Amino acid sequence: MKCFTCEAPVAEDKSQSQVNLGRVRIALTIAFFLCLGLTIASIFTDVGPSFTKCAAATVILHFVKESAIQMSEPKGS
Repeated sequence: MKCFTCEAPVAEDKSQSQVNLGRVRIALTIAFFLCLGLTIASIFTDVGPSFTKCAAATVILHFVKESAIQMSEPKGS
C-alpha cells in the first residue's frame, strides 16, 4: 500500500482476528493435503481408514478450507 500523495510505502496493520484467521487457513490447508494423501494411500493399502471415510473427510475439509478463505478476504462494498 502506498501513500497517494507522496508514493511512500505505508505499513498495513492487521488485527489479531485477521492473524488468527490466516493461521487457521494454513492449518486447514495442511490438514487438507494430509487427508488427500491418506485418501490416495487408502486406495492402494489397507493400513489406514477405509477409502470412503478418507474421501468424505477430504471433501469436508475442502469445503471448510474454501469457507475460511472466503471469510479471510476483505469485504468489498
